[in-house]
Amino acid sequence: MQPLDLTNCDREPIHIPGSIQPHGILLVVDPNSEVVLQAAGDTAGSLATQHPPVGRPLHDLLGVGLEVLTRSAGVGLESKPRYLGAISGPAPSASVDVLAHMRGDVAVLELESGLADRPLAARLLAEIGAAIAAIDAAPDLLSICQAAAREVRRLTDFDRVMIYRFLEDGSGSVVAEHHVDALPSFLNHRYPASDIPRQARELYVHNPIRVIPDVCYVPVPLVPSLCPTTGQPLDMRDCMLRSVSPTHIRYLKNMGVAASMSVSVIRDGALWGLIA
Repeated sequence: MQPLDLTNCDREPIHIPGSIQPHGILLVVDPNSEVVLQAAGDTAGSLATQHPPVGRPLHDLLGVGLEVLTRSAGVGLESKPRYLGAISGPAPSASVDVLAHMRGDVAVLELESGLADRPLAARLLAEIGAAIAAIDAAPDLLSICQAAAREVRRLTDFDRVMIYRFLEDGSGSVVAEHHVDALPSFLNHRYPASDIPRQARELYVHNPIRVIPDVCYVPVPLVPSLCPTTGQPLDMRDCMLRSVSPTHIRYLKNMGVAASMSVSVIRDGALWGLIA
């Protein structure tokens, strides 16, 4: 492994990593011909196809085309990802969830294996409603943050959830947390402004949810590496599967983190903090 250069964090082009996390599949598709232009991920395992996906019609891979997917979902493709529903996976009981968005003149599809036992919508709504009620009942900002940390941990089952607030000088402070008893507390820990580089903060505003299921993952490169329509790396700022900066991965490992999720807290269009 190459040593990390921490002096160029503010210049690292984290929106064009050229690779994805391996728990899903990314397909770049010409929206007119519906031919796959770029691909990354285990298409053989998840889609039961032994043939390289690039150059093939999307219908050959998914059993359904992009136009049919969007029409069935009742949505049009926009710059932000839209859920297009679930398609059949290689096993009779398996399903694959499909997200899609437009990036320039191409459609970007992200596929992840669906849950074998999906929770009922009524249960999800009740759980989210209970969380909102608990946060809404908090009497002040600190209590709101504490309630949010507790409720997010209850919903996600992470070992630790922190509320990280950005201060006037750009530094950050952990203002609330909820964690299992075995973990040490990070409450009131302060972090320098350089802890989260400028372009990372911009992405937190642009794309407010970030999930890393396994910090020990091996990135899967896009093939080909450049988008054929532009001759440039694919802009992946809206991709849920986007691979993560090696510096951030090292940071998480140094903290003993095995998996992470972050949700941006936006106030008046600016990044106020993170739930992480």
